[in-house]
Amino acid sequence: MTPDRAAQIQAIAATLAPELDPARDYPALATQAKRWREERPFEGLRVLCGTPLFLNTLAQYAALLEAGADITVVYSDELGYDPAIPGFLAGIGIRTCHGAEEAASVGPFDAVLDCGALNRDIPVRLGYCELTRSGVHIYEADPPDKPVFAADSGRIKSIETVLGTGDGCLRGLRHIGVDPAGKNVLLFGHGRVGRGIEYSLTQAGATLRIVDPAQGRVFTPDLLNGADIVISATGIRDALAPFAQLLLDSGALLVNMGADDEFGADIPPDRAVNRKRPVNFMLAEPTSTRYIDPTLALYNAGILELMHGTAESGILTPSAQVEDFILADVRAAGVINAEIDALGL
Repeated sequence: MTPDRAAQIQAIAATLAPELDPARDYPALATQAKRWREERPFEGLRVLCGTPLFLNTLAQYAALLEAGADITVVYSDELGYDPAIPGFLAGIGIRTCHGAEEAASVGPFDAVLDCGALNRDIPVRLGYCELTRSGVHIYEADPPDKPVFAADSGRIKSIETVLGTGDGCLRGLRHIGVDPAGKNVLLFGHGRVGRGIEYSLTQAGATLRIVDPAQGRVFTPDLLNGADIVISATGIRDALAPFAQLLLDSGALLVNMGADDEFGADIPPDRAVNRKRPVNFMLAEPTSTRYIDPTLALYNAGILELMHGTAESGILTPSAQVEDFILADVRAAGVINAEIDALGL
């Protein structure tokens, strides 16, 4: 390991240390980093990291650096980011880019860790790893000529999307001074994210009504009667666009929990919380690290799948072996075992 890289890893550890404990908050990434320090599986690889840029993302970067990767970090206004982090990374010698266009100018890359398919047009040698369901939909609709590892398609993603996103939505609402207790919430989408939001807000005292056509729960205008909060968690861009005028007239607080704009262009950004970006992205820790840690470890491991797989293109799903390996690291820490058991993992 070069002295500069060692210094970068030490700086990241020192920055995380006051807030996060590796054994408690990110055991999967910490164990992955320790393992990769010896194995160096990404020696010499150029990796573009498009994970939403917040404090807890730094643990992911440390594991990649330990693996020998030369990383470039791209952040975007569309996803939101902690404005202190790009300067910190630049200060320790890690290249940062504001947006996909700037990132493309400093390529080429061997692998792209993407989020919301924002970096899908950047040429890559091995392929892409996509973090979100909405991003996978985009890759499926317009397939690249390289494989795409879909971290969202694994069992592990349920830890983040059910437990973590539900908790993040609740903390985001409280951050803006909204107590869900006693509120009537209309929730669009009842997949993993929606179920997590339902669980967290119900536990907090809210009453929820659900819209999800796949489950036979179709939208009718009367569902908006008495709605204090409307939350979109469909994972589909513009999913609520057909109901824009009804939503505008409702007076309800509009909250997006998808990576894309699910309300559509006819809903002005200032009519929704956080200008239609996910409400939990207003927080310094959008998803509590203990919930996102296994997903980020799987996301990193997707590069190994791209390196050793035989597919030339198409969507790749995580193997049971890779997921079991990461889950074993999480279970060894024991912090969220009861919640994992509740999910059936």
